[in-house]
Amino acid sequence: MFKQYLKQALNMLRENRLISLISILGTALSIAMIMVVCLVFQIQSASFSPETNRNRMLYIEDGTQVECSANRRYNGFMSQEAVRECFYTLKKPEAVSAWFSFPAPLSLPGKRMYNSYDIMYSDPAFWKIYDFRFLEGKPFTDADFTSAIPRVVVSESVARTLYGSTDVVGKPIILEQMPCTICGVVKDVSRAADTSFGDVWAPYTLNQMMLGLTQMEGMGGAFKITLLAHDKGDFDAIRREIEQQRDRYNTAKQDCKISFLENPITRFDKAMGSSGWRKIALKDYLLETGGLLLLLLLVPALNLTGVTQSAVQKRRSEMGLRKAFGATRGILFSQLLCENGLITLLGGVIGLVLSLLLLPVCKDFLLKDAETALHTDMLFQPGIFLVALLFCLLLNLLSVGIPALRISQQPITKALKGDE
Repeated sequence: MFKQYLKQALNMLRENRLISLISILGTALSIAMIMVVCLVFQIQSASFSPETNRNRMLYIEDGTQVECSANRRYNGFMSQEAVRECFYTLKKPEAVSAWFSFPAPLSLPGKRMYNSYDIMYSDPAFWKIYDFRFLEGKPFTDADFTSAIPRVVVSESVARTLYGSTDVVGKPIILEQMPCTICGVVKDVSRAADTSFGDVWAPYTLNQMMLGLTQMEGMGGAFKITLLAHDKGDFDAIRREIEQQRDRYNTAKQDCKISFLENPITRFDKAMGSSGWRKIALKDYLLETGGLLLLLLLVPALNLTGVTQSAVQKRRSEMGLRKAFGATRGILFSQLLCENGLITLLGGVIGLVLSLLLLPVCKDFLLKDAETALHTDMLFQPGIFLVALLFCLLLNLLSVGIPALRISQQPITKALKGDE
C-alpha cells in the first residue's frame, strides 16, 4: 500500500511542480538555517581531535584578578608561581596544563625568514590532555621541559613549508633567534580548537622573558590553564580544591590576594559565551538562542503552511471522486500524509547538504576566526538534523493533516463541488 502511495506522491510532485518546488525548498531553507546555527554551537562545544575530551575539560583563560592595598588591581593572567602553587598541586584532576601562546617568526639556519607563526608554549601535561595525531616523532619529554632543552613539535604545514616534507625529525629550526630541534610533527590543527591550536609547540621553560614578566607580588603573569577531570562529575570537587589551594597561596602573601572569579569554566560555558569575568546562565542562553532558533524554523514553516493548505484545498473534488468510488477516510488521509512526508524528507536532505555548504561560505561572520578549518568530525551530528527534520515534519503534517481530515469527513456531494 505504501509503495503505491509513494508512486502517487511522485506523480503528484510532477503534476504540481511549482507548488512541490516551493514546499521542498521552503523545508530545505528551514532546516538549513537551523542547522547552520546549531553547527556553529557544535563546533564550539563538541569534541574533535585534538580536543577529544572537551566534556571533561575545565578552563581558566581570563578572569584572573589580583587585588592589593592602595586600590591596586591587576586583571589578566597568572604567573608561573601561581600556577605551581594553585594548580600543579591539585590532586582531583587527571591532568593540569599551563600554557601561553603568541605569534613569532621561524627561520632555518643560514636562511632568515619573516613569516610569523603561532607558537604554543606549554608543559608535558599538555600532551596528556590533548589527543594530537603525530605523523612523525613524539612530543617533548619531562626531561626536555625541566632542563629547558630546545626540542619542539611542528605542524604538518610548517614542516612542508620549511623543508618540503614531514620527514623533519631531528632537523634544526630557529625560533625567536633560538636554535631548536624538531622532535615531532603533528597533523594540522583547526583554529576551532582554540586552546590547543598552534603551528609550533615548545616547552614554556624556553621562554625566560615571558616567565620573568610577573606583577603584584609575583602573582600576575602570562599563563592560562586547562584541567582534565577523570569524569565531568568531578567538576565541583575540582573547583573546591582550587579554592582551597588559592586560599593557602594567599595566606603566604603580605599585601596581594589572587582570585579566579567565575573560573574554571566548562567547554559548554565557553560555547554559550561565558568567560572568567561573566558566566551566562543556561536559562538566559536558551531564552536568547532558543527564540532565534524558533524564529528560524517558524517563519519559513508558517509560510509553507499556507501553500500546503491551498494545495490540499484544490484537491477537494479529487477526494470527493475517490470517496464516491469507495475510498475510505483512512486511505485518503494516509495518502496525503505520505505525499507530504516525501516532500519533507526531500527538503530535509537538501537542507542538510545546503547547511554544510553554507557554513564554510558564511564562516567569516559566523565564527570568530575566518581561518578556522572545518572537518567532518566537527560538522556531522545526526541528532541535530533529526530534531530539525522532525520539527518541520510535524508542522508540515499539521498543515496537511487538518484540512485533509476535514475533507475526508465532508459529504461526497460537497467535496465533488469543491465547496469550502
